[in-house]
Amino acid sequence: MIRSAIAASNKKSGVTTKAKASTSEFVLTPEATIVANNFSANKGKLIWPVEKGIKSQGFGIYKDPIYPGIKHESNGVIIATDSGAKARAIFEGEVIAILSVPGGNKGVQIKHGNFISTYYNLNQLFVKKGDKVATKQELGTVFTNTANGQTRLKFYLYQNTSKLNPEEWVYQL
Repeated sequence: MIRSAIAASNKKSGVTTKAKASTSEFVLTPEATIVANNFSANKGKLIWPVEKGIKSQGFGIYKDPIYPGIKHESNGVIIATDSGAKARAIFEGEVIAILSVPGGNKGVQIKHGNFISTYYNLNQLFVKKGDKVATKQELGTVFTNTANGQTRLKFYLYQNTSKLNPEEWVYQL
């Protein structure tokens, strides 16, 4: 999904040469370079993607809670929050994709220069592809599982196609 978003963004920016029409790196306009530099300068200071919550699953490899001999890898973090909570943009940017899994929930990807933040497990969206968003702008309502009452946002961060640990970027995550 990230590679297709990069390819679409590069095509939209008018990149025509094969070397520059990469699917692994954004070709940045001067404006996008400023956004990327500002995003990077705020490492460790970005706002939480929900107004309040707790990290319930961290980034990286972790042991299965039921079968400790089995390890899993998390490409992002899961944040437990209150029912009715809204996901919000961690930084200014542009909505580059709306994710929808058949039988699943929705997600939003926002481009911040050559960074992408992804907010997944939403059941109602307030933005659409192409929208410019501001820091703290509400993106959608986080889904609450009626079977167990849990409201959990899945949050991912990338620089081009490289996974980043959101815990290093978001303030006290």
